[in-house]
Amino acid sequence: MKYKTVRIRNLTIGAGMPRICVPVMGKTEEEILEHTKKAAAARPDLLEWRADSFTDILQPGAAAGLLQKLSKTAGQLPILFTFRSAAEGGERPITPEEYTELNLEAAASGYADLIDVEAQMKHLDAAKLTETIHGENCLVIASRHYFHHTPPQEELREVFESLEQTGADILKLAVMPENRRDVLRLLDITQEMITATPRPVVTMSMGPLGAITRLSGETFGSCLTYASAGTASAPGQFPAEEVRTIQTLLHQRITAN
Repeated sequence: MKYKTVRIRNLTIGAGMPRICVPVMGKTEEEILEHTKKAAAARPDLLEWRADSFTDILQPGAAAGLLQKLSKTAGQLPILFTFRSAAEGGERPITPEEYTELNLEAAASGYADLIDVEAQMKHLDAAKLTETIHGENCLVIASRHYFHHTPPQEELREVFESLEQTGADILKLAVMPENRRDVLRLLDITQEMITATPRPVVTMSMGPLGAITRLSGETFGSCLTYASAGTASAPGQFPAEEVRTIQTLLHQRITAN
């Protein structure tokens, strides 16, 4: 199988060391732009704006307006736009209609390079949304998050199949482990998917128990890892500087021969 890589500006995702993504949080415009400066200073490969943390995000035009300012602050770093719903661990609930409108506004703004789409949101036509976002020359991460448990292996396979059917460019799965076997199951499905699908995959087992999965992507097949620069967006994130150091050391050993 020929593996697919994704190109965003000058960044290639899906080959070599996992790329480092730093989420940007904040309730106000001032907080978000200040966090963007800190995140950019950590020298990640891309930034994620967690828009669900912004108090005014559902106001018409708010997403596009702040994306423009965020883009200027971020410089040349690609931007991933994410509204994480409360159902998948985010800051607030949102209807499928609001979710669709918001993501299309972000895509049409021209300042988001990637959009995270919760592909299994109830009553959301994720495939149609993905197709429309692609029409705005924007790429899509199809995602699914389990903040309270890790499903059985067969269910994880079914989740990946569902994500792939949306036509997204990258497939993402995040789970919460209850024991070490849950962590091993996440790593196992990750290495399985790198041959089962040509699309790059992103996986993580959250919290302290799953911390190793945020560092071992090059070994098991996850192409992206999320790291913090100040406020973390999910449990178990390492500071970006630590992630870069550890991944570089592992990469040197992996490629030594």
